[in-house]
Amino acid sequence: MNNNSLSTRIINGLSYLSIFFLPVVFPLVVWMISRASDSAPSIKSNARKAFWSQIFPLFYVIFALFVYSINALRDFTTHAGALFGLLLTFALLIALLLFVYNVAMGVKMLIGRE
Repeated sequence: MNNNSLSTRIINGLSYLSIFFLPVVFPLVVWMISRASDSAPSIKSNARKAFWSQIFPLFYVIFALFVYSINALRDFTTHAGALFGLLLTFALLIALLLFVYNVAMGVKMLIGRE
């Protein structure tokens, strides 16, 4: 195994495992740098996947807040609260699944099972 493939594996793995230390920021920086340079295509691809899998729960929570706001404006306060609770429960489930996905992909990249 050469140094290039080892460094590629480490960068790919860290893009996913950055959910522990710099979620969203680290994969975004790696993605932008890899787009501007002649790096391995797998680095760009994995950084992009890690970025979107780490930022998706934020987009979903913003969507849930938007739906809650629309329902609250209609004065359906009892149903709006239940709907918001359901949407946030689903958001937590999505966040948990994507957390497990990021950890699994990070380990997979580090051990070289792409």
